[in-house]
Amino acid sequence: MPSRRILGIGELGMRLAATFVGVALAAVLAMVIAANTIITTDVGDLVKDQQGDLTTAAAIAAGAAYEHVGWQRADLSPVSDFISGEGAATRVCGASGRVIFTSPAFGAYRGQPQFTSPISVHGRPVGRITVRFSSGSFGNSINLFEMQRVRAILIALVIAAAIALGASIVMARVITGPLDATLAVIRARASGYRRARIRPVRGVGVLRELQEGLNAAADRLDRLERLRSDLVADVAHELRTPIAIVQAGHEAMLDGLTEPTAENLSSLRDEVLRLSRMVEDLQRLSAAESAVLQLKLVPEDLAVIADDAASRMADRFDVAGLRLERRLTQAHVMCDRDRMREVITNLLTNALKFTPAEGSVLLEVGPCGQHEVRLRVTDTGVGIPPEELPRVAERFFRGEGSAAMATGSGIGLTIVTELVQAHGGELTITSEQHKGTKVTITLPLTHPGHPDDRRPHSRTVIMHA
Repeated sequence: MPSRRILGIGELGMRLAATFVGVALAAVLAMVIAANTIITTDVGDLVKDQQGDLTTAAAIAAGAAYEHVGWQRADLSPVSDFISGEGAATRVCGASGRVIFTSPAFGAYRGQPQFTSPISVHGRPVGRITVRFSSGSFGNSINLFEMQRVRAILIALVIAAAIALGASIVMARVITGPLDATLAVIRARASGYRRARIRPVRGVGVLRELQEGLNAAADRLDRLERLRSDLVADVAHELRTPIAIVQAGHEAMLDGLTEPTAENLSSLRDEVLRLSRMVEDLQRLSAAESAVLQLKLVPEDLAVIADDAASRMADRFDVAGLRLERRLTQAHVMCDRDRMREVITNLLTNALKFTPAEGSVLLEVGPCGQHEVRLRVTDTGVGIPPEELPRVAERFFRGEGSAAMATGSGIGLTIVTELVQAHGGELTITSEQHKGTKVTITLPLTHPGHPDDRRPHSRTVIMHA
C-alpha cells in the first residue's frame, strides 16, 4: 500500500526532509559554538582592557591631584567619584606604601578583579592606585550583549530550520516524486495493467534515466509479449494444416479410400518434414533463450567454411531455379566452425526463401582492410520494406510479406546476430524493395603465424535471442 503523505511527500520524503533540517541545525549550532567561544574570549579581553584603561586614567587623575599640594592636601574625591560611577572602588597609597585614600566599598569588593597602576608626576613615582571592580561593573553592557546574542542565536536557528524545511520539502518532492511515479507504474504492471507508463517523465539526472529506462523496458516487454502471442497463434495455425493433412491421409488409407502409393506416402512425408522443421525452430528458440552457448574458437579459414555451407545447399538452389555464385578468398578468423557454418547457412536460407526463381545469390568472403574479414550474402530477391528493416533482427519478427513467401519462426536473423556478436563481429543489413538484400558480416582478421592466434580457446556466450 502507498505510504502516508504529509505536505505532499511520502515516508522517504519525510526522512529526507528531517535529514536536511537536522544537517542545517547541526551546521548552525556548530557555527554558534565556534563563534561563541571566540566572542566570549574577545569580550573578556575587551573588559580587561577597559578596566586597565580605567585604572590608568584614575592614576593620572590622582597624579594631577598630588602635583601641586602633595598627598596631605590632595583632593582625591573626584577620582573616587569617577571610579564609583563605573561600579568600582579604589585605594591610593604613597610611595612608602602608606594608605592615602580608600573608597568605602573597597573592602566589599574583595575577591573581585583588581588592577594596580603606578602614580607618577613628571616621571617621578609618588605612589600607586589599586582599583577593584565589582561584578556589576560593565555588567549591564555585557548582559545586554549576552541577551542580544542569545536572541540572535535563536532567530538564526528558527530561520535555518525554516529555510532547511522549505528546501528539503522541495528537494524531497524532486527526488521522491519520480520514485513514487516509478513505483506506481511498477505496482500497476505487477497487478496486470500492462499499459501503465510514467507520463510525463519529470525526473532529473539518473532519476530521469530510470524512468525512461522503465518505459523503454515496459514497451519492449509488451512488444515481446505481443510477438510471443502472435508466434503461438502462427505456430498453431501452421501446425494445424499439416496435422490435418497427415491425419486425413492416414485415416483415408486405413479406411481403404486411398491406396498407400508412393505419391500419397511422399505427400504425407512432406507434411511430416514440415512439422519437423517447425519443431526444430521451436527447439532452437528454446535453446537460444535459456541455454548457455559454449563457443570453441580456433583459427579457421572463413572461405573454406563458407564453401562448405554453400556446397551443402547447392541442390536446394538448383531445385529453386536460383544461381548461387561464390567469390571466396582465403581469410583467417578465430571462430567456432559449426556455429559459423550455421550463420552462413541461415543467411543463404533466407536469401533462398525470398528470391524468386531465375534470381541469383552471391556469397563473398575476403579480407577487408588490414584488420577485418568480410562475409557478404547478396540476393536479387523481393527486398525488405524500409519500415521493417530496423526490426528484421528482432526475435519472432516476421514482415507482412514474409509469411506469404516462406514459413519460419522469425528467429533466424536474431540467432545470427547473437552468434556474430559472440565472435566479436558486426552484422549490417541493407535492402531495396524489389531489387534485393545485402547482409554483411565483419569479423576480426587473424594472422595464423602469430603465436597468440594459433592458440585455441573457448568463450561462454549467453544467447539473448
